[in-house]
Amino acid sequence: MDRAFQLAELGKPYIRSNPAVGCVIIHRDTIIGEGYHKEFGGPHAEINAISSVQSVDMDKLKEATFYVTLEPCSFVGKTPSCANHLIKTGVKHVVIGSLDPNPKVSGRGVEVMRDQGVHVEVLNYAQTNANLNPGFYSAMLHGRPYVTLKWAQSKDGFIGQSGQGSMPISGPKSRHLTHTWRSEHHAILVGSNTILEDNPRLDVRLVEGESPQVIVLDRRGRLTGNETIFALGREVWVFSHIEKENKHHRWITVDSDKPLIPMVFETMLAHEMNTLFVEGGRQIHQAFLDGRMRWDELRYFTSREMLGHGITAPAIPAECTTYVTEDVGDDEMVILRSKQTWQNFISL
Repeated sequence: MDRAFQLAELGKPYIRSNPAVGCVIIHRDTIIGEGYHKEFGGPHAEINAISSVQSVDMDKLKEATFYVTLEPCSFVGKTPSCANHLIKTGVKHVVIGSLDPNPKVSGRGVEVMRDQGVHVEVLNYAQTNANLNPGFYSAMLHGRPYVTLKWAQSKDGFIGQSGQGSMPISGPKSRHLTHTWRSEHHAILVGSNTILEDNPRLDVRLVEGESPQVIVLDRRGRLTGNETIFALGREVWVFSHIEKENKHHRWITVDSDKPLIPMVFETMLAHEMNTLFVEGGRQIHQAFLDGRMRWDELRYFTSREMLGHGITAPAIPAECTTYVTEDVGDDEMVILRSKQTWQNFISL
């Protein structure tokens, strides 16, 4: 199963809203096939594992054990049902890491196989699967993207100074890691004040990877369309209470009596996006942390530098748990998780 999870990791950059899944086929203590979900809309891990088996070993499949990180799907979507494919292959023994949180699948894949005489074991790897696929779990269990908040702060607790534009608070290693995180998320969100004050690019430049979809909250319609973010050749989504038009970008108008974030979530899921990276500004971060909007993970860097005054870092609520604390170059990195989110994730 550990090898199956290693394989699953290989597909993460290419599968968008689908879960990362790995599969290993064992016959008498020997691996005869292995595979993982390689691309969105493509064959799933079980199918790729079977396809990897050499022709001389195909007869061994009926006596082999399949180790799959997540429950095989039981319905026809972009690909055929994996549970039914395993049954047709003549498999007799399947070990799965945990049940699929998708309501269309959860338990049904196991039931379909057991009804056809397949011996199915379900292990307790829900936490591992949730760590691997937080966006998928959030979409399935909460009907919204997985929300990660990120900022950098000075040693004395400031994230910047008004009117000073973008300030390099964290060190080069932290900025490099931030670009890695951007490449791992489907979308990145900021407020209009961040665009007007910092004039950011919000792309991936320091590492290899795809830049996330840029989403801007511009409640009062302050953006003109002439800011740098609109001139980089990437479509920008702007959510606002003020109606505007921009032929090169998507301007989404929300009724003034409704909050913007639920529409952001709805639009993201409709476009097969389930991970959101929130980089600012302070008011948006605090709105999430105060519980006005759900959040799942918080990542922040604290530098050794002192600013003396400026914009104070958001206040962190007590109801979260420390996941990681470590040094990144000269900065301290802390990653916190919402207790509520992760208790729900691992209860399957």
